[in-house]
Amino acid sequence: MRVLFFASAIALVVGATCARAETMHMHSAGGPTPQSLAASAKVPSTSAFINTAAAANQFEIASSRLALLKTFNPKIRAFAAKMVEDHTLIGTNFVAAFGKADTGITPPPGIGNDLGAIMAKLRNTYGPVFEAEYVAAQTKGHQAAVGLFAGYAKGGANPVMKAFAKATLPTIEMHLAMCYELASALKK
Repeated sequence: MRVLFFASAIALVVGATCARAETMHMHSAGGPTPQSLAASAKVPSTSAFINTAAAANQFEIASSRLALLKTFNPKIRAFAAKMVEDHTLIGTNFVAAFGKADTGITPPPGIGNDLGAIMAKLRNTYGPVFEAEYVAAQTKGHQAAVGLFAGYAKGGANPVMKAFAKATLPTIEMHLAMCYELASALKK
């Protein structure tokens, strides 16, 4: 069940990420590079890291499962399948690390209001509008996640969760690069 928590703190990171994006190196698809996001990341509290990571991971899985049901675009379907696979593993690793971390923190259940609103919007859109909204949500979410994980990997207070963040960061950076490639492909 703890895989189901990754959401409300992502909104905080997304806002900060978007504000910083103006001054960062930009990816050829128009967004900040994973490296520039990681380099400028601030260290979140352990509570913010755990709560955000849990909710965001649940959102990644749920929104990608929805994409597998709602689109026939082979590129989006392949991306969504990869997100379900990788984020299921990330969730398993998160639960294992969290169980060893002895933080005293209990993440709230669900994905929170902000990510819940994005899911509701995705559920109510179809066709090219859904595809564009899904890719935009994935891109923003992965930008925020790179900042969150990079920040905690740099200076997180809990050594077990810090090791988890450091081990997971390359996968999330790869996902962000995939988001940019997918966004670029949709524009063609």
